[in-house]
Amino acid sequence: MSRLPIMREVRVATDLTSRVIQDVDLNLFDLHVANHGPALGMIDGRTFRGCRIQGPAIMLVSYGVRFDDCSFGDPDGDMRNLILRPVGARALGTVPFRDTLFEGCEFYNVGFTGPEDVLNDLLAVGA
Repeated sequence: MSRLPIMREVRVATDLTSRVIQDVDLNLFDLHVANHGPALGMIDGRTFRGCRIQGPAIMLVSYGVRFDDCSFGDPDGDMRNLILRPVGARALGTVPFRDTLFEGCEFYNVGFTGPEDVLNDLLAVGA
């Protein structure tokens, strides 16, 4: 059974360090700062259920990240509008994720980048 669309009132996340984050609203930059401060770091081994996830931000989707029954926001009819391909070997300035499940989440003003095969999988989901 789908969790979407999320119809509950806004509920701002108070614990951004928990392994499982459920039924809250959060900003990707705040999530990164709560877990890593100013240092580079990967959000790893987490589960997000029924969350509204906001930018503006670019999510670096690495291996083991799964999206189950998620809305990626309004790509103006084309999922390619949400995908950014890095030109160099690194994607600095992103919020990186690995081995993370997003279940029944909605994304707002979030772009996605990562390895080519991961980006192709995201494009296929949005097709």
